[in-house]
This record gives sequence, C-alpha cells and structure tokens, in this order.
Amino acid sequence: MSERLLLKLGSSAEQPVHWLHWDDAQRQVLDQGQLGALSDLSQLTPLAIRIPCYALVSNAAVLTTEVQLPNNSRAAREAIPYQLEEQLCEEIEKLHFATADAVAPGRYPVAVVARSLMDLWQQGLLAAGIPIQKLCVDAQSIALVSGQLQQLQLLDQTLIRGPEGESFSFSSDQAESWLTLAENQLGQNAVALDQTAAATEPPINTGLTTLAERFNLDTAIDLLQGNYKLRDPVKQLLRAWKLPAVLLCLMMALEGGQLLWQQQLLEQQKQQLEQQISALFSATLPGSRKVNPAAQLNNELKQLAQRNRGSEFLGLLQKSLPGFTQDPSLSIQDLAYQAQAQSLILELEADSHGALERLIETLSQQGLVAQIQRSRQQNGQVSAQISIKEVL
Repeated sequence: MSERLLLKLGSSAEQPVHWLHWDDAQRQVLDQGQLGALSDLSQLTPLAIRIPCYALVSNAAVLTTEVQLPNNSRAAREAIPYQLEEQLCEEIEKLHFATADAVAPGRYPVAVVARSLMDLWQQGLLAAGIPIQKLCVDAQSIALVSGQLQQLQLLDQTLIRGPEGESFSFSSDQAESWLTLAENQLGQNAVALDQTAAATEPPINTGLTTLAERFNLDTAIDLLQGNYKLRDPVKQLLRAWKLPAVLLCLMMALEGGQLLWQQQLLEQQKQQLEQQISALFSATLPGSRKVNPAAQLNNELKQLAQRNRGSEFLGLLQKSLPGFTQDPSLSIQDLAYQAQAQSLILELEADSHGALERLIETLSQQGLVAQIQRSRQQNGQVSAQISIKEVL
C-alpha cells in the first residue's frame, strides 16, 4: 500500500496533534489537519486502521546519542543506562532507553526519553485504538543523504539530520546560532529542505509534507522497545492459550491412545471368541460347514426340540382332550388330521349348540383355535364338524 498516515504527537496531553495522510505513489497529500489534544486521536482511528500509521515525537523531547558496545547482546544493552548515567539529569529508573542497529563496528545509536512521556504517548494511542507501526523521533524520519547535513523547518522548530545518522533540533528563533554550531561541529554547511510547489500546506502543518517526501525509518530508532514494545493482540491471545492448548492436545493424544488400546484389546477378545465358537460348532455339529454359527445352532436346537416334542398330531390331540372330558354330552363320531394345515377335523354330536360353544371356549383357554365348519340339529341332537389348530 502506498498510503500512510503520519502523526506528530506533542510533549503533553494538551498540545495539538498534527497529522498528514500521504500517498507515496502519487507524491501528494490526500488529507491533513490538526487535533486539539491527544484525547482527540480517536477521530483518526478509522483511517489508522485502514493504512499504515507512524507516530513521530519531537527530537527536543528525546536525547539521541550513541554508545560503544562490544556486541549487541542483552547484557551489553542492559549496561547502556550506566554508561550514559553521567550525561543524564534524571535517575535512570525514570528513563527509557532504545537502541538501533550499529552504524559502525561497536557504535550503536541510542535514544533516551522520560518514561512519563512514553506512558503518555502509549496510553493516548491505546485509548484511541490506533495501531501504529513505529514511534520515532521526527528528525530521524528524514532519510539519510551521504555527505549532506540536512535542515528542515517544522513549525517552531528546526530539525537537523547529519550524514552519519546524527539528529537534533532547536527552537527556530535560535536557529542561526545553533545552526552555525552544528555546521562547525560537523564540518559542512546545512542544506535546507524546502517543500515542492505541488505539496504546499497550510501554516498549521508546515513541514509534515517535507517529512513525508523524505520519509525513511530504516536508520531511525524505534522507541517502542522493552516494556513499550508493540504486542500483537492475536499473538498475545495465542500465547495465553498456548499451554492450555498443549495440555488439551496431550489429553486428546492420551485419550486417543487409550481408545486405540481398548480397540485392539476388544479385537483380540473377538478373535478368541470366534475361535471358541468355531471349536464349539465343530464339536456340536461335526461335519457341518460353518456359515453363520449362531443361526445354524438355533436352527438345530429348534429341530431337536421338535423331535423331542413328538408329532404335531399327537400334541394337538393332547391339548384338545380337556375340552371333551368336561362335557359328557359330547361324542366324537369321526376324526381326521390335515398335516398341511396342521389342524384336526372332528365330527361331533352334542345335546345343544351351547355344548359346542362351551367346547370352543375351553379349547381357546388351551391356546387352540376351534371353528365350526358346519352344524345340523335333528331329533334333539346337534351334529357338527369343527376344526382345531394351535394359535400361530
């Protein structure tokens, strides 16, 4: 994305915040303005979320210097405050120290700023929900030009950017004397950075366009280090859930392993049961081909029970006898058995139809179905043919 948003933060919550919406590809200002105070930053939140946003602070509020370090190890960086302690007016516990990559072997740029200011800027940005990419000194946002001392008029301050990364600022009303000292110290004349005609700004924002035209933070010190380092909320959330997620994965792995072990154990038991069933089948039905042992054994048991019970005719006749013994007026004239229908056909004589109905009721209590096929009454006697079979 070629667009960016530049914020120029003040050194107190009441100072105005200047901002510039810049298109790097078109080299032009898309929008710009001034907020009354740091608390008004939320007005820029929708834009800051959509495009990269960089916050700049005055070089006058930050000491930029350099130190000699044997290496860039953590122990060496922790010794920086004590190396600069004699040059500082405040206790090192109240100051924040940030470093950049070495500009030469053993030479590391350092920025020193009050923690109270860092807290002010960080809290203001967090309260507004503005996700900045970096927080840098304004003079250090000017791209380095080899062998050139650059000078930029920004509001009531003059910014200086040296050829080897030096940066400092001073009040514009004292620019002549301070600039002379800077030129004498660095041994060269300063080149004023003027705005192009196509990038003119209103007086309230003079200088931000020139910064945007020469914006480069490759050699700038990002103040967001240590306790003020930017933290991705997604990464923080993932880090917070890292241990529970690992434990959950371990539990799932153990549970999966236990299920797999139980499955293997059940498979072994199944194989053992199949072997026992095969042995029992072979011993019970020698010479039979095993297809479905359970069904074959059940069928064999049914056939065995059928053989032990006797013929269907005798069983049906035995169940029917109680019905005839209860009424002496009933007499059997003829008897036949229909094997296909598994039913008895009886020719009966009785004193009345009531005797036949009582017989049918008695047979029903024995689990039999009796039906009158035909009946005839003559000379006070009733002749009838009934069929008897078991309830299916």
